[in-house]
Amino acid sequence: MNNNSIDYNIEFTKGVLFVRLYGIIDNKNEKNIENDLYEIIKDGAIKYLVINVENLEITEDINLFTICEEIINKNNGKMLICGNYNGNYINKIDCVDDELSALKEFSLC
Repeated sequence: MNNNSIDYNIEFTKGVLFVRLYGIIDNKNEKNIENDLYEIIKDGAIKYLVINVENLEITEDINLFTICEEIINKNNGKMLICGNYNGNYINKIDCVDDELSALKEFSLC
């Protein structure tokens, strides 16, 4: 039985959707948030997305980041990962140290 759990907090500020992930994420539990995020990003026509992984442990390859990035690209936007994550499972997505750095990257502050 999988005891891994994932929780998240979503905030929309200055035109940026911030998603803060907490806990342990793997293939089995990523679906818990994937559908919610997909609908929010797609229906809200979100252009700027920051996923904060500071409090997240990634235990295997997941599709969540790729799926979010694909939707953001369709909206002609940009996605960033923040939170000083040093794992092997985030690649090909631009990373910044923190949420303020993300706002600066988007030139929104």
